[in-house]
Amino acid sequence: MADAETSVISSLLGWTGRRSLRIGAYLLDLTSFIISALRERGDQRRYFNRANLDTLMTQIIFTGVDALPVVTLLALAVGISITSQILDLGQALGSEHDVELMLVKIIGTELSPLLTSIVIIGRSGSAITVDMGLMQVRGEIEGLMLLGININHFFVSPRILGAAISQLALAIYFAAIAMFGGVLLAGLIFSTQYSHEVMRLIAVVQPSQFLIFVLKNLLFGMIIAGTACFHGLRVHTSPTELPQQTQRAIVTSLVLVFLVDGLLAIITQ
Repeated sequence: MADAETSVISSLLGWTGRRSLRIGAYLLDLTSFIISALRERGDQRRYFNRANLDTLMTQIIFTGVDALPVVTLLALAVGISITSQILDLGQALGSEHDVELMLVKIIGTELSPLLTSIVIIGRSGSAITVDMGLMQVRGEIEGLMLLGININHFFVSPRILGAAISQLALAIYFAAIAMFGGVLLAGLIFSTQYSHEVMRLIAVVQPSQFLIFVLKNLLFGMIIAGTACFHGLRVHTSPTELPQQTQRAIVTSLVLVFLVDGLLAIITQ
């Protein structure tokens, strides 16, 4: 009996160790892939040229501009539901300054980046993985490499930069709609005057909070697009690999975004 229990424990520890090593190796590969793509772009004499600038602008339009209707509706929903509840709570407590801090902390620095990143993962992350995977299946990536074209410079880094810029812009837009729009809508719907809170929200935002907000969103964008490109390039010759790699890219992006958000929250306490 003791030998059986020892064997089960040893097997469990062995599985845990192998799994941890696999996850660690995967994270190292992914991190080096993103850093390598950005470094190779920086090594170019011309940081932008016609080809990769077109890719960058296309990515910004698809990830940022095309996502505005969805982000607007989501931000309005958050503004009506969560912002109004926080305002009502503040009225009960009688401390307007605490309410403003809660709005900035909860809506501005936490929910806005996270919900925006979830939208981008669902829309753009999956699309990037499919796009890169199809290029692999059709042999386009291999053909371009044989012509001496740097794939990281022309395909990967523009998508990473485009997603990072779009994530930051959408998160700022989301925060503005959810906080300021939520305050105004709460006043219209619940017939309570909260308009005096609008200008006070701007004064509550600290420069350090804004810098952390910018850093967080840029990291989220790079993680989402980098993970999508990484898994897209892992597709080899079979189209059946596309849904598998797309699923892995989406799940991994979600886990990493929440993990980075938690780490930044701990570090910046």
